[in-house]
Amino acid sequence: MAEDYRNDVQNRGKENPEKELVLLDLTHKKRNSAQHSAQTPARRRSVQQTEEIVPRRGGNCRQEARTHSVRQEEGHTVRRTQNRQNEVHRSSLQQTMEEDEEARRRAMARARQRRNKKRIQQRNRRFAAAILVVVVLIGAGITGVVRANKKAREEKAQQVYAEQEAKKKAQEQEKEKDAGIKTAEESEKNKWYLRLVNAKNSLDKDNLPEINTVSVNGSDYVVDKRIIDDLEEMLSDAQSDGRYPVVCSAYRSWDTQEMLFENKIARVKQSKGLTGEAAEIEAATVVARPGTSEHQLGLAVDITASDYTNLDEGQMETEDQQWLMENCWKYGFILRYPVDKTEITGVIFEPWHYRYVGKEAAKDITEQGITLEEYLEAEAVGDPRKE
Repeated sequence: MAEDYRNDVQNRGKENPEKELVLLDLTHKKRNSAQHSAQTPARRRSVQQTEEIVPRRGGNCRQEARTHSVRQEEGHTVRRTQNRQNEVHRSSLQQTMEEDEEARRRAMARARQRRNKKRIQQRNRRFAAAILVVVVLIGAGITGVVRANKKAREEKAQQVYAEQEAKKKAQEQEKEKDAGIKTAEESEKNKWYLRLVNAKNSLDKDNLPEINTVSVNGSDYVVDKRIIDDLEEMLSDAQSDGRYPVVCSAYRSWDTQEMLFENKIARVKQSKGLTGEAAEIEAATVVARPGTSEHQLGLAVDITASDYTNLDEGQMETEDQQWLMENCWKYGFILRYPVDKTEITGVIFEPWHYRYVGKEAAKDITEQGITLEEYLEAEAVGDPRKE
């Protein structure tokens, strides 16, 4: 349509050159106006003035001006239509661009969300891995501590068990040692030379010990053959020191002991006027009843001084007895019935009666100042006169 319009203007210009100039100028302006869809009010006024000028320059152009105006109006309509289309297109394009921008923003937002989610997931995985590592380390540490504690407890238990076993073993060994010592002591105390014979521990007439006797220095007195060497050595050493003790009694048979006891009862009755049981009790403090005398074991000897032969307390005043009392333990003998021990032995003080008990026991008894009953931890006999 614009092309037809330009051709029409050109044809008209040929008929009227002056109009041609005006029309060309107008065409140029309209073309510029068509190129610029948005005109300013000042520019529109300029176009109107130009249109007013054209009829002034030629009266025949009025109809043409109208036609031109119509065509111009049509052009305006076309331009408005185009403008509207352009507006619609721009609006659509703007909307499309906005939608694209919104889509892009949404895509970017989704991408950011995905990235953030991925970072969060990675961070959570790292955190979970770190927690897992910490838990594993803690678990390993706890396991190590538990194992260490368990091992320590086991070692402690083993140590305690070992200590207990060692202590138990030591106690058992100590018990065995004590038992061995006790057994040895008991065995020692049960030896033939430590056999206890007194009023509480009498011999059985039907079961008397077999004794192999031997003469003392060729005399009529005999003792157990097992003590003869120590006895004769003691007497010999005494003589070497200028002392001459004499054995006046040794082993006695049951019958001999019974005869001596009966004779003592008779003398007590005669001298003290006692009768019956009282006479027997008094006699028993000097001469043992049959079965309660150590002479029946062959382990006891009565020894007097060479210059004093009475069997009384005067013996202790003699040099021979003093030497024997001081040295007899070296040969395995003890003074069997010492002074002030009647409550234990049941026999009065006899500073002439010596008993063989072995050198070790003799040493202990002499050093401690005790009797054979006390050494053997036996029951005291008691003084029969006080019963």
